[in-house]
Amino acid sequence: MDIMPCTNSKRNILVLGDGDLSYSTTLMCDKNASLTATVYLSKDELLSTYGESVEKNIATLNQNAADVLFSVDARNLSGKVIEKCYDDVHFNFPHTGGKGKISENKLLLKDCFKNILKILNPSGNVEIALTPGQGGTPADGSKLRSKGNTWNIQDAAAESGFILYKVVEFTADYNLSGYRSTSKSFFCNKGLKHCFVHRPFVATPIAATLLSLPSESLLQKYLNKHGIDSSHIRVEPGPMVGNFNDLVILKIPSDHDQENDAPAVKRGKYCDDLAATIIDDLGITDKKLLFFPADKIEVAYPPYYTHDVSMWTDSKISPNITNILIKCAGLSLHKVSKREEFYLDPKTGRYSHCFSVTYSHPFEALSEKYIKYLAHTLIRDNLTQAGFELH
Repeated sequence: MDIMPCTNSKRNILVLGDGDLSYSTTLMCDKNASLTATVYLSKDELLSTYGESVEKNIATLNQNAADVLFSVDARNLSGKVIEKCYDDVHFNFPHTGGKGKISENKLLLKDCFKNILKILNPSGNVEIALTPGQGGTPADGSKLRSKGNTWNIQDAAAESGFILYKVVEFTADYNLSGYRSTSKSFFCNKGLKHCFVHRPFVATPIAATLLSLPSESLLQKYLNKHGIDSSHIRVEPGPMVGNFNDLVILKIPSDHDQENDAPAVKRGKYCDDLAATIIDDLGITDKKLLFFPADKIEVAYPPYYTHDVSMWTDSKISPNITNILIKCAGLSLHKVSKREEFYLDPKTGRYSHCFSVTYSHPFEALSEKYIKYLAHTLIRDNLTQAGFELH
């Protein structure tokens, strides 16, 4: 997908779906920004619906050099609106109109994110305001509903590679009109503004990630402090059960003579809790910083996805499938749990083993759609190729 290059020194702001353009008028105080305000209705429909109030807003925007565009569908951006690259995109209280089904509004959000990606500066910001209970995150508080009864904005964004990094209270200090394409206002005492940046998931193997960390990373600082050349280090998976990020281990090959070994990295030996050792050695309090540069933006509420893997073997001993899972899932592999029970087939004499695999990522976008592909296609294919007979 082609991303528009951004060359304008001013920040380009795009407002989508502004009912009577009253919200856009509140953004004109920023003199270092170039504003583009859009509405879903045609100009004639807009004037017919809102009358004198919208005429005044249009005139105010034009006087302040803002672009006002009509008949703009956020689900299918085209025309003049896509001639720019935007640094900030605002969409307040999107809705399909009428008493739309939840599924229709979920699709609306997915289509919006796909289109926004085409015109967003790679470092740009997307802000979408919803009423409490619609978003489907812990920020909904007492209004939080079951997952299937929300718009699940986080997953809709993740399908286009966006992460939710912040949710803040949104006080609407403008005319909340335009709901269901009418001039009638709707009640929203306190909305929630969901803030996104584009951080697509990349299935990078854990070894490649650790060994290519930038010089300012904590691991590299640790290696530099103790005079260890990272080219002599390789990463291997830790034990099968537990949180994967706690079990990464480092090894210096036994044929490498390291005179001044760091306290926790011994020649030819494993460090079972490298994270704890480096944190203690460098005085670090946040373990997540061990594997990522300090400028990474964290996902506000990292979603967790779990699926089961079952297979037949000739042994009662559980097979080690962690290497294959790491190869497929990279740093999104969060936890692998072996179920205690196993089943012995009296006819074949073979054993059935079942594992529960959990995925999550603190800094990159993981969607349910991708996890289904990962679990039911990529991982199953790789396990089959490795000789495992899956259920």
